Amino acid sequence: MPDTQKEYQSKDVSVAQRQIYILSLLSENPNGYQADEIRERLRNWDIAVSRRTVLRDIDELSLNYGIGEEERNGKTYFYADKYTLKNVDLTIGDLAALAFAKEMLLEYSHLDMGRHAVGLIDKMVEGSASLNKLQFENLCGHFRQAGRKSGSRDVVDAGLERTLQNAIDSRRKVEIEYYSFTSDENTKRIIHPYRMLMIDAYLCVEGYCELRKEVRRFRLSRIRKAQMSDDQFTMPEGETESAGKNFLKLNGGTVEEMELLFTGESIRYVKEYEADRARKLTDTPEGLLFCQTTALAPDVIRWIRGFGTEVTVVKPEWLREQLLEEARIRLKQAEQAI
Repeated sequence: MPDTQKEYQSKDVSVAQRQIYILSLLSENPNGYQADEIRERLRNWDIAVSRRTVLRDIDELSLNYGIGEEERNGKTYFYADKYTLKNVDLTIGDLAALAFAKEMLLEYSHLDMGRHAVGLIDKMVEGSASLNKLQFENLCGHFRQAGRKSGSRDVVDAGLERTLQNAIDSRRKVEIEYYSFTSDENTKRIIHPYRMLMIDAYLCVEGYCELRKEVRRFRLSRIRKAQMSDDQFTMPEGETESAGKNFLKLNGGTVEEMELLFTGESIRYVKEYEADRARKLTDTPEGLLFCQTTALAPDVIRWIRGFGTEVTVVKPEWLREQLLEEARIRLKQAEQAI
């Protein structure tokens, strides 16, 4: 079968989309890539094309973008020149959008990618023509995130970020040493990293854990060591985020059916602020029934306790009994203190 027919058995992408992939590859590496290396990277993205197709794409891209080639040790390497912003006119609306984006990104400035994102906006402002920098700085003062903490204790090593990003890109397994808050111990695991996630401003990696035999989420600040291996993994077909499995943050455990009955002012609060946590919300004569399938880890139980007497655990029974016993102990302690 000719190469031109083989290439369309892979991920269905347009020529433009494929060429954007290639341009992004050439832009990220100043040393450049060989055509076969580009082909292998595309294959990692489920885009199977021939070497001839890669060379044709590079030729077409070079008509509009600064793509060069260099011979080193008898091999041809392709690279993309850096781009500069020249004669770019930004409206007040554009400046306001950039100011807003910068303020939102400041929450993630403790991360390597967050710092780069903020720096990119500043670079755009500095390098654009016909741009009043003072106007941009004034607009930055129009947007502030309420409740944002100054400085984050969730420090993530920039090298770790890059290691995991490269592993996700090349679909390679990573051996990690991970500190579990629940068990208060370090464990060695081999994970198949699928994607990066932001959960409550914490950078996490989601992927299959060979130790636990299921998809887990790992907070990067709790990864003590990480080493990318040469072993590759295959992304399962139809793999999606396990939204309900990790109800709040990162603690795992046995997944169970949870039903909560909210009453009083908590009904309005849950509908307004916590509705996205539920699989299903139902108004009943007794109150608001909240249903979800989740691992009932300590963070979930703390969340339930926070509603005090305005929540009743319907399922599971063991959790209802645990919270009732806690209430009895608190009542006894209060009586003894009188």
